[in-house]
Amino acid sequence: MSIVHSARDRRDSFFDSVFEAPEGPREAAVARIVADVLNLDRVGRSDGFYDFGATSLHAVRICARIKEVLDVTARPDLLFHSDTLAEFVATLGAPSGEVAP
Repeated sequence: MSIVHSARDRRDSFFDSVFEAPEGPREAAVARIVADVLNLDRVGRSDGFYDFGATSLHAVRICARIKEVLDVTARPDLLFHSDTLAEFVATLGAPSGEVAP
């Protein structure tokens, strides 16, 4: 018996706004991770975690993948409180959730 995965959902089915591509390698990597965990075709820098109907389990999976791929600690609570992907990425690696330079 094989498992058949459905096609990825299109980001545009969640948003009417124009896609804003991630900036820089870290933002691009996190966007790919989020898209993969949420089974989306892409995630932009101005997209929000909750806009896709994501759950706390998704947040834990996203943060674990970020640690695995980027070797950076990502906290789910910071993902919950960040309005956009870009805002969340700015918190990565910063002590106590402060924005990294």
